[in-house]
Amino acid sequence: MTMAGTAERFDVTSRDGTKLVMWVRGAGPALVLVHGSLMDHRRWDPVVAEFDSSVSTFAMDRRGFGASGDAPGYDIEREFDDVAAVVDAVAARTGGPVALWGHSYGANCAMGGAARSANVGRLILYEPSLGLTYPPGTLDAIEQALAGGDPERAIVLLLTDVLGMSDAEVAAMKASPLWEARLATAPTVAREGRAEEGWVWRPGQFTTITAPTLMLAGTESPSPIARCTQLAADAIPNVRIHTLVGHGHLAHVIHPSMIATLVQEFIT
Repeated sequence: MTMAGTAERFDVTSRDGTKLVMWVRGAGPALVLVHGSLMDHRRWDPVVAEFDSSVSTFAMDRRGFGASGDAPGYDIEREFDDVAAVVDAVAARTGGPVALWGHSYGANCAMGGAARSANVGRLILYEPSLGLTYPPGTLDAIEQALAGGDPERAIVLLLTDVLGMSDAEVAAMKASPLWEARLATAPTVAREGRAEEGWVWRPGQFTTITAPTLMLAGTESPSPIARCTQLAADAIPNVRIHTLVGHGHLAHVIHPSMIATLVQEFIT
């Protein structure tokens, strides 16, 4: 399925003055989409197409990605503020609470944003990664590759050493027309990894999340990611885990119709 029409651009300013950009499509219940690492809002294109205009999607570019701005001194707490600012702006525009869906690192940001906004009516988290432990030396190697002007090596290290992708899967990604866009995100890779690995889970961090929460977890995802997903589920008061049997970390890209149906049923 392909998306018809041109997405509308919707700009928001975060708490620290950073410009954030969303791309709006469709009609119906409002759904804010928060992408993960290595790709901007376009990572959501396959699943947005499946909604077939029955959902109003607000696909944001996170700070440092796509059309959004950035700021020195990265801190994941700023991304929590970003998502809260986006949610509040969408709620003001649409006149009511909105659904919020984050994937991977974007699910981390969505969790933090949901804890800081009263305008989240439904929350979907697909395998958050707070507390993820990287193989020894991987983040150092990624930072060395970036410092040496080799963004492709930095991204390949993440794909193979952390996400467990095969050489064939990496080759397929390199052949994609979106590979250049992924290379542009390389400066964000190490800082996100440091934020994940340096995260400390403390009691009560996310107890202000009141929205019913759907946690998506793939049976084929790497065990370190599965562990982080469970830690996130344990930290949220009103959560239900839905197991994606036979699927991994990218079901919304590989099987978008199935995931779109699941999410639409939850938010409506």
